[in-house]
Amino acid sequence: MKTLFYPRLAWDGLRKNRRMVFPYILTCISMISMFYILAFLSTPETVALLPRGGNSATLIMTLGSYVIAIFSVIFLYYTNSFLIRRRASEFGLYNVLGMGKRNLARILTMESLMTSAISIAAGLLLGIAFSKLAELGLIKAIGGTVSYDLRVDMACVSNTVIFYLAIFAVIWLSSIIRVSCSSTVSLLKSEKAGEKAPKANWLLGILGAVLLGAAYYIAVFFENPIEAILWFFLAVIMVIIATYLLMIAGSVLLCRILQKNKKYYYDPRHFVSVSSMVYRMKRNGAGLASIAIISTMVLVMISSSSCLWFGTKDMIHDRYPAELNITMRFFKGGLPDEERLDAFKKSIEDFAAENRTETETVLDLPYVEMTGIGEQNAVYLGIDERNTLAVNKIRDVCLIPVSAYNRETGQYITLEAEEALAFTSGFRTDGDTVDLILDGHIRTFRLLESDEKKFYAENNMNNIVPRMYLIIPDLDSAMAALGETQEDGRSHASYIWKYCIDVKQSSISETDLAEGIRTAIKTVMEKGRENDSDQEKDVVYSIMIEDRETGSADYFSTTGSLFFIGIILSAVFILAAVLIIYYKQISEGYEDSSRFEVMRKVGMTGDEIKKSINSQLLVVFFIPLVFAGLHLIFAFPMIERILLLLGLHSNSFFTWTLISFAAFAVFYAIVYKITSNVYYHIVSDAK
Repeated sequence: MKTLFYPRLAWDGLRKNRRMVFPYILTCISMISMFYILAFLSTPETVALLPRGGNSATLIMTLGSYVIAIFSVIFLYYTNSFLIRRRASEFGLYNVLGMGKRNLARILTMESLMTSAISIAAGLLLGIAFSKLAELGLIKAIGGTVSYDLRVDMACVSNTVIFYLAIFAVIWLSSIIRVSCSSTVSLLKSEKAGEKAPKANWLLGILGAVLLGAAYYIAVFFENPIEAILWFFLAVIMVIIATYLLMIAGSVLLCRILQKNKKYYYDPRHFVSVSSMVYRMKRNGAGLASIAIISTMVLVMISSSSCLWFGTKDMIHDRYPAELNITMRFFKGGLPDEERLDAFKKSIEDFAAENRTETETVLDLPYVEMTGIGEQNAVYLGIDERNTLAVNKIRDVCLIPVSAYNRETGQYITLEAEEALAFTSGFRTDGDTVDLILDGHIRTFRLLESDEKKFYAENNMNNIVPRMYLIIPDLDSAMAALGETQEDGRSHASYIWKYCIDVKQSSISETDLAEGIRTAIKTVMEKGRENDSDQEKDVVYSIMIEDRETGSADYFSTTGSLFFIGIILSAVFILAAVLIIYYKQISEGYEDSSRFEVMRKVGMTGDEIKKSINSQLLVVFFIPLVFAGLHLIFAFPMIERILLLLGLHSNSFFTWTLISFAAFAVFYAIVYKITSNVYYHIVSDAK
């Protein structure tokens, strides 16, 4: 009998507090199952079923499991702290009845063993049951070999058990220390702590507003994609801190303002709600801020991952303009002349003919590429210490001969020696001229207008660094004016020939075709060296042949995995937000029950109580949604620029952002309705 005393007492405590304990156990089960599923999807057996490029999917799943692991530690600890605080009076009563701190520790130990055993067992069962479904979903998203063999990965099982046992051990130890270090009086009065009305802290409120304004400024006014990625994390940290400061200090100030509005405050629907809110806003402002931050995270993840997934085909088309994309980079000898380029083209055509392959030329473009620092209407070319000190000012400059431009666009324009057509990607030029400066040499071009506003996009030379495309009369004279003689064997420029072809029909695969073309080009280069006295001619430092088929597999693997992990992490974060809202409703329901009981005795009807409850909850629980929407609006430009760095040039992000926010708002309203009913029942059953 004595042996089962503490287990029975612990089980009875869990059962009587099931309204609070059950959601906590459900959250533990969900996180454990999600952790196992992500670990399962990163195993070699699953990777073997994925197409080429599946390694990126594995990496994303592994990183996702780390995110869930970190979030589990933080959130489960936070939730358990709430449960201990709510049950402190129960432990205080046990202490008054004669139980020592050692006896309370035994009860907490038994409760921890029960909750951890139930959570781990149910979480693993749920994870194993849905792991195969998740694997099929991932394969469906990114392609691969479908296998219906059921399996359980014991390594994932053991890792999950060990990790979450460690988390529950830390939570258990924290609970023991918290109860052991509290006096009987403090345990009994824990629920009444903090009843003194807080003062509105103007300093914290102003600091929060300044931080939020600065973060919004960074998000909106830093147009350079490189700057966006560099400042993104700082802006995120500033938004999180500002949200907590505004929720804690600003919410108290809001209640004080409502109290001073006599017409609003002395309305029966608002009097009780505002009076009760002002006492607990300082403590619960952190909870509201957590809901706002989590909601923003969910909205950002869902909208950006959806946009990436559904924009994958556009990204592939931008990255690979043709089915086979050949890029040759030269140095020392500069760009080959037309005769040499024709020889390369002929070798490609001959190899295609030998293998019964019909091709069509999509792009044939020689150009020179240089990197420098942009300042107003000048670009200081070359690599020096300024490039590392002014990362946000790095610019790429591409010089394209007008003959190639006319061939690609079907135009027949002519340019004077000092004239150029300019197209920019990621930044704007100031003035009607541009100066190219290299080692003291200056070449000035007068910029002309053109109807081909998107020439750079049509030629698919996308890059994460902002670029300027200058269509000039002659490459050789421009490079000579910049002092690029290359006599010392050193060059600031990359001489590039980009040749892209579509394959109409072929007797061999695109991979074999690409390898054969590479060999044919190298053969032409070797023959050219043998027949020419200049042994440095056609010195190539890279030949890159990319086929769209392989690239598509890589893109779909990455974006599909991001979309998949975005859904899973969003589900976890939504569950966390729901749990915070639920616990807030419960805690505030118990705190307000006595107040509403008094109001009921002095004549407040049930309808008036319900109206007062709705007034209070609408103000409190829709503030986080407003903040989340505001954060999303100002984060939109920065996220759009980051997606640009990933290669997404589509305008669909705005649409997906609206859809995500609308869907989340509907879900949030449903959660509000359900949890407000829980609050109302607690208040109504107080007597």
